[in-house]
Amino acid sequence: MFWTEGREYLGERILKVRIVLLALLLLTGVVLTSADAMANLHWLVLATCLFVLAFRMWDDLADLEFDRLHHPARCLVRSADLRPFYASLWLLLASLAGLLMVFPQDRRILPFLGLVGAFLAIYRLTANRPSLRSVRIVLVLAKYPAFVLLLAHRPDEPAALLTAFAVYLLPLFDEFRSTGPGMLVPAVVLVGLTFLAWLGLST
Repeated sequence: MFWTEGREYLGERILKVRIVLLALLLLTGVVLTSADAMANLHWLVLATCLFVLAFRMWDDLADLEFDRLHHPARCLVRSADLRPFYASLWLLLASLAGLLMVFPQDRRILPFLGLVGAFLAIYRLTANRPSLRSVRIVLVLAKYPAFVLLLAHRPDEPAALLTAFAVYLLPLFDEFRSTGPGMLVPAVVLVGLTFLAWLGLST
């Protein structure tokens, strides 16, 4: 039953100390860069929780083939019917898109849809390609700074960019410990290109 598997999935992949700390880190970055953060705190907390849950589930669903080889005991790998999980994922993404419409600046929804489209492309282009595993991880982790900039009052300001970078650096370092130095080059390239793009847009 999906309810049983859903509870198992939440306990196995979401309700973990490192994920809670990641959500708090992300929320801190969002609060530091948002306008009227205290007035909108309840919306920011809800948006952050929805984002972490949706994209964590999306990561796991996209990584099923890898997990079948390296983590065969995981809930999603053992599930006989993944359709409820996919339906839950798109419901969470739709709920988050609807929530973003509540915020004062309507421009948030288009970048969010762009982020969803980018992830569809990343997962498709890197699927079943072990040689691109490190690149995939680096790009996937970029969702966290992207979310901070998405909700930032002025995403083009240096303070917003530095906050987003800090939010990116900690999960990247955590992943680096298990994946190894193969992540270093794509991470440096991504950060460098982002910085150059910001310079071009701000000058």
